[in-house]
Amino acid sequence: MEYLNQNAIGYNNRKSSSEIRDALNLESGGPTNEHVRSLIRDMIFNYGCLIGSLMFRKGYWIIVNEQELERVINHLNSRADGVRERANILQHNWDNRDE
Repeated sequence: MEYLNQNAIGYNNRKSSSEIRDALNLESGGPTNEHVRSLIRDMIFNYGCLIGSLMFRKGYWIIVNEQELERVINHLNSRADGVRERANILQHNWDNRDE
């Protein structure tokens, strides 16, 4: 969190998981830096941190205003809606399969 507070305040200063990993000499956990992503999730869920991220927009940052917060929340809700829709369609396809 200290690294983000010093280097990633606001969306325009976001840092990629690779930048965070390298700066802090962390394990990557794989090609998409799962270990770093897990640490970010832990800070959000267990320490009350306001860390933003958007799929296809590399990086994490400290959310500084309501517009950034709203952007992240809308993005997460959209992803959740897509996952629910996929689950529903799979169930529908299962129910209507030819046996």
